[in-house]
Amino acid sequence: MTTTPEIDLTPGNVKAAMRAVEAKSSDLWKVKPQDVRVIEGFNVRTEDAEYLEHIAQIKKSIKENGFRQDKPLTGYVAKEGVDIVSDVIYLTDGHTRLRAVLELIAEGTPIEVLPVIVTPAGTSMADLCVGLVTSNSGKALRPHEIAEVCKRLTGYGLEEEEIASRLGKSEPYIRDLLRLAGAGKSIKAMVAAGQVNAANAIKVLKKAKSDSEATQTLRDKLEAARNRGKGKVTTATLQPKRDLVADGVAWIRSNAASPMYSELAGLLSHITGAPHADIAARLGLVGAGEANG
Repeated sequence: MTTTPEIDLTPGNVKAAMRAVEAKSSDLWKVKPQDVRVIEGFNVRTEDAEYLEHIAQIKKSIKENGFRQDKPLTGYVAKEGVDIVSDVIYLTDGHTRLRAVLELIAEGTPIEVLPVIVTPAGTSMADLCVGLVTSNSGKALRPHEIAEVCKRLTGYGLEEEEIASRLGKSEPYIRDLLRLAGAGKSIKAMVAAGQVNAANAIKVLKKAKSDSEATQTLRDKLEAARNRGKGKVTTATLQPKRDLVADGVAWIRSNAASPMYSELAGLLSHITGAPHADIAARLGLVGAGEANG
């Protein structure tokens, strides 16, 4: 999971930026791929095996069918530099597609320009972050990635209610995601690695008294899962193992008359595979003859 960066851009002059990179305009700006800047840390996607496979699929599609003109990149024109100030194009949507294109170019596939639309004047950094979720035209962000967007939005002064409204999510869901975004590195790393999903990590965080307790719980559950040949913590892993014999004995005591204890002990032994004598002892049946019916 990425660390939320401090990002701030100064609005620039769109036409000046396009002239600087010799972009051509029709319905869209036509920009050389190498002239589109990537903001370090802005993309919240986790670069794991699943993401790399997604890039490979996009590369294959572009190589076979070309870059889809109806799926343009989105850019934000900002000013760059101190002594010499220039207007440049920063990518805000289409990170995976741009990366696929740059890799194809490096591999020898000729791609001269890409369609780019730019955000309108007055677009804020919060607007750009919201767009990571709402304007995403490709693979949907995963919950832990949306959590980083939510955390970033709180840094821009948005309250939970506004974040929920702008992202089209419920307030409880946003609160849960912010809880995950505020967790320690170990828990977020486990989620990013697919060792536990976001929902189960949040469940543990809610129950734990501290982040360290939640971390230890998840580590223990992951080890238990691996001991059973599983690679991740699941809902079943988190649930405490029930003592079916104890549950059965408690039910018999609460719902059956004592003369039935011996017969029901035999039935419970048959269902659970537990020794009849052990169940009989729990029910207070004494003597081998009584225990065996």
